[in-house]
Amino acid sequence: MTRTHLVTLAVLLAGGFVALRAEGREGMGVLAGVLCGTGVSLLGGAWMRHVFRTRPQRALQAFVETFLFKLAFVAFGAACFRYVPAAYERVDWRAFLVAFAASVLIVHTLAVSENVRLLTRPATSGESLES
Repeated sequence: MTRTHLVTLAVLLAGGFVALRAEGREGMGVLAGVLCGTGVSLLGGAWMRHVFRTRPQRALQAFVETFLFKLAFVAFGAACFRYVPAAYERVDWRAFLVAFAASVLIVHTLAVSENVRLLTRPATSGESLES
């Protein structure tokens, strides 16, 4: 397990604890935001790792793609929780946005730092980026 995975578990536990304490719509918003934010961050980190392994010259493109994916995901999620009546009754869209932003900030920052470390370390003979 990498540090990213351990921190993701910690973020999920903290988000679950905050959601239990908040209760109601706000708690569901926190839970949805943390789950979506960590999931999108891990997916973006995995995509960057794949690009760094296969096409390292496209590293900046991978950063931009993951940013745009997160932006589209949070916009779609906030719009659904704000304007779909059934979702609005159950989930607070403002709590979703705050929890999403916090979890993305923590998890994605760590995933990017681990991936950049892979990209910048010197490769020895017989060693690949898959470790």
